[in-house]
Amino acid sequence: MKFAVIGNPISHSLSPLMHNANFKSLGINDTYEAINIPIEQFDTIKEIITEKNLDGFNITIPHKERILPFLDDINEQSKSVGAVNTVLIRDGKWIGYNTDGIGYVSGLNNIYEDLEETYILILGAGGASKGIANELSKIVKSKLTIANRTMSRFDNWQLDINKISLNEAEKHLDEFDIIINTTPTGMDNNECVISLDYLSSHALVSDIIYIPYKTPILMEAEKLGNPIHNGLDMFVYQGAESFKIWTGKQPNIHVMKETVINKLKGEI
Repeated sequence: MKFAVIGNPISHSLSPLMHNANFKSLGINDTYEAINIPIEQFDTIKEIITEKNLDGFNITIPHKERILPFLDDINEQSKSVGAVNTVLIRDGKWIGYNTDGIGYVSGLNNIYEDLEETYILILGAGGASKGIANELSKIVKSKLTIANRTMSRFDNWQLDINKISLNEAEKHLDEFDIIINTTPTGMDNNECVISLDYLSSHALVSDIIYIPYKTPILMEAEKLGNPIHNGLDMFVYQGAESFKIWTGKQPNIHVMKETVINKLKGEI
């Protein structure tokens, strides 16, 4: 079977390395590659994927919502989120799923106890934010707060959330136990998405980015003495869920995570 991840940019992605290591550990001959598709070429997505003869693919920034009109069906999770990061191709039909939320929460559960009682702020209102918010809303008792630079981004949100601007978020940081950055800010620049001047001393600062290992917001939080959490676990667990959807098999999560860590350490 053949799989891929599509996005723009995509050269930084470790998905091919991680998935191919998983295939090898399980003794299967599946393959996984990265395909760069600029926004202006996205209307040819059907032709591109058909030519590659794929059985499924992942979608990353900036296409998680853009893919929706090209799908034949989406599961209930994706419908409520309004974004897709995994597509299964079966009998010529494209079926969309969203494993971002499950992947993120699985990783967060490993390091943070009692999520039910937390007050959470999510920065960004894109596809990943929707997936994470949807999954967290099933666990957290208090209403989630989502902050974004442009408020029009919330126009197609279905979840019952508090919607604020990034400027407002900066002024009220001390009200939250967990701050999650889902924006690409810090991925390829030294910018911090918001000021942490009012950050509570106990708050966990999390970023869904895993390259670089510590983004500017995580480095700033660490300087302040706050606990930090990057996107490595989310990356691994969402990939594991995708593999289950495509193959119906259980992935080797240990090998997947170890491979990514070794790559980030420069040992591969």
